[in-house]
Amino acid sequence: MGFHILVLAGGSGTRLWPLSRSSTPKHLLPLAPGGETLLRSTLDRVTGLGDSVRVVTAANQAPGCRSTLGGLGLDEASIIEEPEARGTGPALALAVGLIEREDPDALIASVHADHRVSDRDAYRAAVVASAGWAAATDGLATVGLVPAAPVTGFGYIEVSAPRDPVAWRPPAGSPPGIAAAAGALPAFESAGFKEKPSAELARSYVADGRHLWNLGLFSWTARRFRAELAAADPELAATIDEVVDARLSGDDALAKRLYAALPLRPVEPLVLERTRRLTVVQASFGWSDLGSWLDVGQSRSADGDADANGNVTEGDVVLTSAHGCTVISRSGRIVAVAGIDGIVVIDTPDAVLVVPSDKAQLVKLIVEALRASRRDDLL
Repeated sequence: MGFHILVLAGGSGTRLWPLSRSSTPKHLLPLAPGGETLLRSTLDRVTGLGDSVRVVTAANQAPGCRSTLGGLGLDEASIIEEPEARGTGPALALAVGLIEREDPDALIASVHADHRVSDRDAYRAAVVASAGWAAATDGLATVGLVPAAPVTGFGYIEVSAPRDPVAWRPPAGSPPGIAAAAGALPAFESAGFKEKPSAELARSYVADGRHLWNLGLFSWTARRFRAELAAADPELAATIDEVVDARLSGDDALAKRLYAALPLRPVEPLVLERTRRLTVVQASFGWSDLGSWLDVGQSRSADGDADANGNVTEGDVVLTSAHGCTVISRSGRIVAVAGIDGIVVIDTPDAVLVVPSDKAQLVKLIVEALRASRRDDLL
């Protein structure tokens, strides 16, 4: 049983506009600790945990992803191109199907490429723990993060009965130190997914200790995933088999046509929320999905990148009497901010964003307005 890791590198780049665009989405931006791209940082974290690491991405983002592979021992075969964006469900089904053809007993972990993590080893241990439980239970497993605050924008997972740690085994070849840390992480049966709650409900989730943030970090055996997919959506599962057959026979045109007809489906409601064989590993490490410019500023500040007034800056920036601002200049010109607190300024050669930090989610509406006015040159 080989252990394979899939890095999901997709997304349209709407929430961190104007830096993120369709051709350079969030995972290709240098937003990780040390100024690395998020994809490169993710690949660094998971390389060496298993027998292979593969990046799952849309065809139009593949060139940008390939440029990050240098020096990691990964080659052209390490990129699995999704012919057309159809969501994480079909993308993972395609990747699992391709891996299963070469390794029928494959154990697979899926992680996101666009998250910022500040504790590398704790993250690695969580991935290994999740994979070990998927194999031990012949089921699926996920990692739930102990919530740092009652955030309403995240999904949660409720846990129930604890798993017996005696049943757990690390995937073959796991680094010994990481395996030991993984084995010490508590694991539970899942009591179900809870989508983005109200503020009051989020506070109760944090207080009761039974709810964890859903990171979208999953593990399964190839056989179990395919069985769960076939039970949830037989037509989709059958089409994926046809797509895999076409890809392996070299008929990329047929594969693309079949895949384009699939529905747009996230993997959580498609498979994870339906299964009765889900284990939740409880983990705790510094993490952000960088869902807005506010998150970018807060995560970089937490990592010590802010000045004495809590400002996070990049490029040619001058601040006077400013506090809690995030100011990034990528245009080659100076950006000056004075007498303002809690503001985001992102300056690029063709666009400038100015928005209060606490209203950073409004960026999505700007992108929608640009799309409606057919300003594709800015997207």
